Amino acid sequence: MATNNPFAALLDPRDITAKLAVIQPAADWDAPIKLTLTEAALKDTSYECISYDRSSVTAVPTRRSAPPPPPADKTMTISIDGQDQDIPHHLESALRMFRRKERQRTIWADVLVSRTVEERSAQADVQRFVLGNAERTLCWLGPDDGESTTKAFETIHEMARRFWEACRHVGIGPDMRLSQATPQQMTGIKDHLFSCPYNDLDSFNFRHWGNIYDIFGSKYWCSVQAIADIVLAKAPIVVCGRSNIPWDAYIAATRAMVYFQLKFFKVPFLPHVLKGFQISNEIEVAARKKRLGEAVELLPMIQTARDCDSKDPRENVFSMLHVVTPSARTRHHGAGAQPLPKIDHSKTAQQVFTEVARYSILERQDFMLWYSERPPCTKRLKGLPSWVPDFSAPPPQCTSNSFFNPNMGMRLWWEAVPHRFRKPITVSAEDNAVHLQVRPLDRIVHVSPVVFNGGNFRRLCFTEFNNLPSETSNNETLAQRTERFWRAILLNGSDQTGATMRERLPPPSSLGVHFDSLIAEESILKALDCTMVDLQTPENAARIQNSPELLALVPRCDNAKPFEDLLLSNACGRRFFRTAGGRFGMTAIEDVVAADNNLVGKEPQDEEGDVRANLGQLMSDPLQNLLMQGFQQYLNQRSPETAPILARAIRGDMPGQNPDQRTDSGTREGDIIVAAIGGFFPYVLRPKSQSQQAGETGEESSSGPTAQADEEPSTYEFIGDCYFHGAMDGEDFTAAGNFDTRHIAIDLSKIVDITIV
Repeated sequence: MATNNPFAALLDPRDITAKLAVIQPAADWDAPIKLTLTEAALKDTSYECISYDRSSVTAVPTRRSAPPPPPADKTMTISIDGQDQDIPHHLESALRMFRRKERQRTIWADVLVSRTVEERSAQADVQRFVLGNAERTLCWLGPDDGESTTKAFETIHEMARRFWEACRHVGIGPDMRLSQATPQQMTGIKDHLFSCPYNDLDSFNFRHWGNIYDIFGSKYWCSVQAIADIVLAKAPIVVCGRSNIPWDAYIAATRAMVYFQLKFFKVPFLPHVLKGFQISNEIEVAARKKRLGEAVELLPMIQTARDCDSKDPRENVFSMLHVVTPSARTRHHGAGAQPLPKIDHSKTAQQVFTEVARYSILERQDFMLWYSERPPCTKRLKGLPSWVPDFSAPPPQCTSNSFFNPNMGMRLWWEAVPHRFRKPITVSAEDNAVHLQVRPLDRIVHVSPVVFNGGNFRRLCFTEFNNLPSETSNNETLAQRTERFWRAILLNGSDQTGATMRERLPPPSSLGVHFDSLIAEESILKALDCTMVDLQTPENAARIQNSPELLALVPRCDNAKPFEDLLLSNACGRRFFRTAGGRFGMTAIEDVVAADNNLVGKEPQDEEGDVRANLGQLMSDPLQNLLMQGFQQYLNQRSPETAPILARAIRGDMPGQNPDQRTDSGTREGDIIVAAIGGFFPYVLRPKSQSQQAGETGEESSSGPTAQADEEPSTYEFIGDCYFHGAMDGEDFTAAGNFDTRHIAIDLSKIVDITIV
């Protein structure tokens, strides 16, 4: 371990004592489990940690006087210091497996030593030392199925060996991140692993591979507490019954499994298996940082925790506080490191999330907490300030930031502002308001009335393009404006990679031909008031033949697929907007269900009971799309008068069908776009008038309506980030220099102080 590793001091057990559990031996497997608790000095005690599935464990109540809640899952009774105690059945099965026949075994498991609010809060002070000082951490997936589980682990070991061999073959060493590998190296790994025959690794035995999937997709990986258990562990070992594998080999096997799945089966992973892969590899990223002595920051760890299934949303924060170290950003500003929030189970989720957001802003002195985040209009948890993320909900699967490097663009601008003119970002203790400096960029004058989804994305793109003002500005040609539009609506992103796997290249200009094809196709469909399914009916074919205007569009059709695919993947869940300056952009994801069809039916209902899903969102799923097309064909034959109604519903055109049509939607006309000192991307803010502020505080405004309208407010609500075309790489802050070069131009007169509440 590196000498400057911040964990070296953090995990030094010194004279710390903790409560451990001693498993009493029993020769009979079915004998009752008996434990005795002991207070022991960690540095003088040999013990192991048991990490088990806690995803179904009910949250501890916030009120200290509240009775314990009923168990959320099956429990088992064991004896602790002579008294019966119920524990989760996952932990009971682990204790039974790890119990020895003739010797005691000293272990630590959270629920054995802390049950009440007070005990859990007190345990938090020493838990990181307990986890880091254990000789081994046993990551318990559950009981085995005998020889079938043993054989599955043998295959997993072999996959790990082959992956290491493939990495050595292409020159990737043990300390190199795969994200830094070139496409050629990744292709070399694929070719090396693909060199085996199709019947290798018993690939025709589907029952065997089902057992492998059960291991990789175990519910253990949905336990948020497992993240800290593994990251802090000296020697984590994945255990299922009597079979086990070291952590580094397990991670190598998960990476090899992606290639073997493609070679042997050529189908996607089941969702629970894919989720297990994602979480375990995110854990490895944090564990690697710990091994190399790098900072393990709070926000990335919370993002990993949010992919789990914790019954208590506060655990997305509390479990990560054991792991994190001070941000590396503290070396670049004078604010210094901030004290981490305290783990206090008596606090509400709103209090915990606000404290974490405050900590992040004050310590980092930037707004990284808004990176890849849900905008306020999609929060599940009510009662949060607009700028505080909802850490109880999973983040969107695709973001306006995913195609750009946060170390470039606007960051170069505000880091070039002289320090004597940059004020520190502060958060008021009394009202949790953020005080910062911004440079206004433009004001939004039009927002598409609905979000893009799997049903309406083609028609909405066509509609917004046709609604553009007829005149162009700044000597811009119509062709230039057309390209600017389709690049904006795609977030200028493509599926092409650059020199490394992290880099994304913008789509080529030739994509404009495919955009033109989509416009031509939608022009015909709108004129006929039909969908692709019923386009080929004899009646519609005759109408096209009899219309010179429609017939002229036909040669431009049947070439829209490349543009259509990018539009569906990049735009869903967002809305298009135009600004007073004639610029284009896309909002943050205002409908997470439209952006991630896996969430259909999983997002909670809002206060009005509206389900955040409709037919257009369901059409994002290929299977649902196929079923709806079949149903449309049936209606065309049996009920022609009903078919157009279904077509409009699929496109999301029915009144009141889209949740973003409500008054509590995201971006609206009149919102402003700003660049913030400390920000990485353009942000949308909503001016908060004096009358609104007075109404919330119960005070009367001393200014009349005319004065309020003329006065530019200094208080705003955070609405979300956005894609603002022509601004993402900091173009608003550069000026032409000599020899066709550009440099950052600082205009201090345009920087203003504001407050976000």
